[in-house]
Amino acid sequence: MSSATLVAGAPTRLIKAAGNNSSTASESIVIEGSVNNSTIQNTVNNQDPTVLASMVKTFADQMAATTEALNQAEARATALATKLGFSSAAVGEFFRILGEQNVSEEKIPLRLVEIATHFAQTRDELAALEPDDPHAADLLHLAQIALEGGRLTEADALVGQAKEAEFAAIRQASEVEQKAREAKDRHSLNAARLAAGQGSIAMTQLRCGVALASFKQATSLVPPGYPDKTADYVQLQADALLMLAKRESGSARLEEAVAAYREALRGRTSERVPEKWAVTQNNLGNALWDLSDREAGTARLEEAMVAYREALKVFTPERTPLKWAEAQNNLGNALLRLGQRGKTGTIQLEEAMVAYREALKVLTHERAPLQWAGILSNLGNVLMVLGQQEEGTVHLKEAVATYRDALTEETPSRVPLEWGMTQTNLGGALGILGEREEGTVHLTEAVTAFRDGLKEMTRDRLPFNWAQTQIIFGNVLMVLGEREEGTVHLKEAMTAYDAALSVLLQSGAENVEIVQKNRERVKALLGKRGE
Repeated sequence: MSSATLVAGAPTRLIKAAGNNSSTASESIVIEGSVNNSTIQNTVNNQDPTVLASMVKTFADQMAATTEALNQAEARATALATKLGFSSAAVGEFFRILGEQNVSEEKIPLRLVEIATHFAQTRDELAALEPDDPHAADLLHLAQIALEGGRLTEADALVGQAKEAEFAAIRQASEVEQKAREAKDRHSLNAARLAAGQGSIAMTQLRCGVALASFKQATSLVPPGYPDKTADYVQLQADALLMLAKRESGSARLEEAVAAYREALRGRTSERVPEKWAVTQNNLGNALWDLSDREAGTARLEEAMVAYREALKVFTPERTPLKWAEAQNNLGNALLRLGQRGKTGTIQLEEAMVAYREALKVLTHERAPLQWAGILSNLGNVLMVLGQQEEGTVHLKEAVATYRDALTEETPSRVPLEWGMTQTNLGGALGILGEREEGTVHLTEAVTAFRDGLKEMTRDRLPFNWAQTQIIFGNVLMVLGEREEGTVHLKEAMTAYDAALSVLLQSGAENVEIVQKNRERVKALLGKRGE
């Protein structure tokens, strides 16, 4: 039955460290700044996605909304604002931005977390500024008021005016020789901070390209002799590039992000600013990990593994527990993929298993339930891959139990796509388990898990992953059909293989021939049974 071997496609999830970006479990976390986004993330993820989508529609087109709908949306925004610690006007602006950017319904919770996190970070950054120029200080104060009121465009304009005031001060200071040099540097640093503030506002508005330009301007404004500041703004450039790369095809943006993180590391040394250095190492690992998705081979993964290990030299479970756990999870992802692509047996897979278990000691169910579930799902993936490569069923049974634990928090109402991924991975583990055992109990359970998972893992959302899942589903149905009388499951296997081929033949995937052989095998079985 070699042609029916079950291929377990197990998507892994990077967890980003709190600060610059929010995340779901399917995207990597960028660590930057001091903002803790766990409250924002948990608050948004506990909202009904359908209600959020309705609020986006209402705030985006208030002229077309009924008075009742508008009142209801404003009341919900006020309730959400109270939980987040923002003004209701600011939260209303968040939903207007989502509508203006045409964010798809399934992405609304993720983008709302991003916007709210950037808003909180921007508010903190502007509050920390103390411009020397009185006019700039007044404008900045007005910008803070506008920002708090959700008037981001007005805040951006006021920050821009404050920046221009600092530029004017720079020009005056330049007319004075040595004594004015220090004043010029101060104004340059303030202008850089203001430019970075505009970048943060742009990130809040999901305008990553505009943010990148602002962060580059901030970098260019830093005077000589301030390597830490330069590294800070280069890091922000890299973070913006990484966000842009996630929304574009190709690897050019990711290559730029990798280069920017490495440039930041030249300014952020482990001796002078150890924690910032570790943050950059973690984010460099994330960019390399994403790059490995778009390239063959293991070179990028090996570089990512090195970067995560470097970060873990600074992060500790005692001093920086959350960042340490997040870097452990990210290291586990790199090791898992290396183990899948490499030829080193199970060494790296076992190391990945250890890394995930270490992360779970800190990211517990009580502390961060959704992140806990995401790491459990990753642990299930490595257990399933180990089970494929070993005799017996110990690791496979543990993988099944681990996925089921993750599904206690990953529900279709809270995180539908992650729930769908974990369901299909559970189906893969049950399918391999069922193939190695007699009877049809586990195979039947696998069919149920696949059917549930494919409700969210749709062709429109993730066409290639959907096709790979259809292959594994078809394999399970084929084995089940061979062990049973009748042709119902065999016919379903044919349907699954045809669905997979409808995508794979267009993309030129390597496993088309294997799928076609399995399809012919099912066709022959149907022929023998009179179909």
